[in-house]
Amino acid sequence: MEYIMRYNSIGKLPNFKKLLVNGLHETTSENEYHLLEPWIQWATVHTGKTYNEHKVFRLGDIVDRPDLSQYFEELENAGLSVGAISPFNADNRMKNAKFFIPDPWTQTISSGGFLIKKLSSTVSRFVNSNASGKVGLSDVSWLLLGFVFFVRVKRWSTIIKMMLKYRKPGVKAAILDMILLEVFVTLHKRTKPQFSHLFFNAGAHVQHHYLFNSEVYDGPFKNPDWYCPKGWDPVYIVLETYDRIIGDLLKTNEQIIGITGLHQVPHEKETYYWRPVEHDKFIRATGTEIKFNIIPRMSRDFLIELNSKEDANNLAVLLTSYTDSQFRKPVFSIDNRGDSLFVEVIYDKNVDVSLTFNSETGNQISELKSKLAFVAIKNGKHDALGYVFSNEKLKLPNRFELKNVNNFIKELALKN
Repeated sequence: MEYIMRYNSIGKLPNFKKLLVNGLHETTSENEYHLLEPWIQWATVHTGKTYNEHKVFRLGDIVDRPDLSQYFEELENAGLSVGAISPFNADNRMKNAKFFIPDPWTQTISSGGFLIKKLSSTVSRFVNSNASGKVGLSDVSWLLLGFVFFVRVKRWSTIIKMMLKYRKPGVKAAILDMILLEVFVTLHKRTKPQFSHLFFNAGAHVQHHYLFNSEVYDGPFKNPDWYCPKGWDPVYIVLETYDRIIGDLLKTNEQIIGITGLHQVPHEKETYYWRPVEHDKFIRATGTEIKFNIIPRMSRDFLIELNSKEDANNLAVLLTSYTDSQFRKPVFSIDNRGDSLFVEVIYDKNVDVSLTFNSETGNQISELKSKLAFVAIKNGKHDALGYVFSNEKLKLPNRFELKNVNNFIKELALKN
């Protein structure tokens, strides 16, 4: 919010200014930095439980936790019709959702008809293949069909103009969120749910990767021109997109509740993010002969499913032993859950042609430039403070625990 207000101070983002006229309410969540992940905070919002209570640590874990009740099915059970677009780390347990498009990383069903199911799976493939850039003609065709079917004609020129700049940092993320809004608006008008949930990720993604390029950032760091050209402000590009979205929503005269879960502050050192180009081949290059199945998650993360605890332990030991040949820095972070491993590529230095990853057993992963796709240079880091705001006055404390958003949302939805 600090950056939105800074843009407001120089005459930009007028619809944000209208939306924030009723003030901000602050939320607090986890105290440990490794627990400040949006998929953890949004599990807190959806369930009304802190991390210590829900224990949802991985993105996608919620589908294996039927013991955790979310406000989507609770509101449906209370008699409301519900629609949701891209709710982060949420499981679709509703019997008759008006529509439900899961986030691209959570393996749960979509609702709303055949085209919604195809669009959902296509967006998931697009997002998860973003690092390698490998998408099929079929995927492009379904996206184009979704564009024609869901995007309002008055928005075609805006989105097409943005598509012409798709190589610019932040633009693809902004386009995806704008299209998500169009899908939301079309489905909302058609099905008229009594409670709707819409989640955007582009703003967080762009802050994480390009905050140093914001014209209102006043810190000491800057991104290299090869990464993000001087004078190009991806943060403003996304916030301007959201400002346009807010302008649309304000015209509906419906109550809008904005929730951030947490926020970001500038990172203090140079940190590179890397993602395997082909996850299976990359793990096979470690020398393992264990059978496994890999499910990509966000950015550097992926889930490895194995046939036994023994296989999981052996693979975890092998991956943990890998360090780079120059600094002896670890390559992987492993969360072992018995028969599955949640793996993160944590190597954070630049990768040159001579660098290799080496295990204690003597195996070597070479030619890293062909095996790892550059994702980003870290610009922003998570902070536990979040925000709640609305186009109407909210009866909320100035600061309160994030988990209490859950009851507030349910009470407000049932009251209306």
